[in-house]
Amino acid sequence: MLEPAGHRVLVTPDPVEEVSKGGIILAIETKDRNAQKQIFGTLVKIGINAWKDYSDGKPWAKVGDRVAFAQYGGFIIKDPITQEEFRLLQDEDICAIVRK
Repeated sequence: MLEPAGHRVLVTPDPVEEVSKGGIILAIETKDRNAQKQIFGTLVKIGINAWKDYSDGKPWAKVGDRVAFAQYGGFIIKDPITQEEFRLLQDEDICAIVRK
């Protein structure tokens, strides 16, 4: 499993829709656009220094939280063992916690 270093956090982004709600298979270009707009995911790992410089060092989010993150923040990285895709972000790229 990947371990985020420093101020970074690891997020599992929500999957990109391949079929519309009406059952239409989406073209690759549409899926690419949807992937770029993807800003929601689940926080899975937190680096040792994440949020230490902000809000008295108290984390804004914890592992398992659904979060919204900056659209162009961080980058996509694949775990070399499991091949699972993650988004590796700076802690400040977490913009909101999604609560019900």
